[in-house]
Amino acid sequence: IKPSQTQLDLVKSLGERAEKVRNREVDSKEDNMLKITNEGRKIALDQRLINELLPDYENSKIDTCSQNIFRIWKETKDKKSAQLVFCDLSTPKNTGTMDNPYEMELVDGKWKLKEWKFTDVYTDLKRKLIEKGIPENEIAFIHDANNDTQKQELFSKVRAGNIRVLMGSTAKMGAGTNCQNKIIALHHLDCPWRPSDLTQRNR
Repeated sequence: IKPSQTQLDLVKSLGERAEKVRNREVDSKEDNMLKITNEGRKIALDQRLINELLPDYENSKIDTCSQNIFRIWKETKDKKSAQLVFCDLSTPKNTGTMDNPYEMELVDGKWKLKEWKFTDVYTDLKRKLIEKGIPENEIAFIHDANNDTQKQELFSKVRAGNIRVLMGSTAKMGAGTNCQNKIIALHHLDCPWRPSDLTQRNR
């Protein structure tokens, strides 16, 4: 996915910071390579993870992923095929900014999602999918399952074709995920640290 100009500018600033760290011009408590690398991963995923006041932009990773998911969802409607979305960064959290970030309102004769303050990638992607036409009850986060029993119930719904988009992190949706019979597509929104984690996702 092509980066926005803002992302390019942010990455350039990371390079400048890395040069200062390399030349020992900055105290490691203030800035270091691990911090720079982590911020780089966030910038690569979505610029709003660095600053939530930055704008969303067309053709971002989240936007492109939502288009791909919706296209496949539509094409496989008769078979009720399912899709998995992996993302280790920016997992869903209840920030209290809005009771229901999926609440709709009628605007100029069309149903739209109400305004919402960006909090995480998961909720943002789900909102984009709902606006495109995927019912909310067909999209789930693995984070909604708090124990093994709830996880198995969730996987059962995926296998039955009731949940068609399941989003989760490598740690929560890697080993033990049993819903392969309906899976038609796998989306990697970010890349995990270890190659073995990528292998685990693809299993």
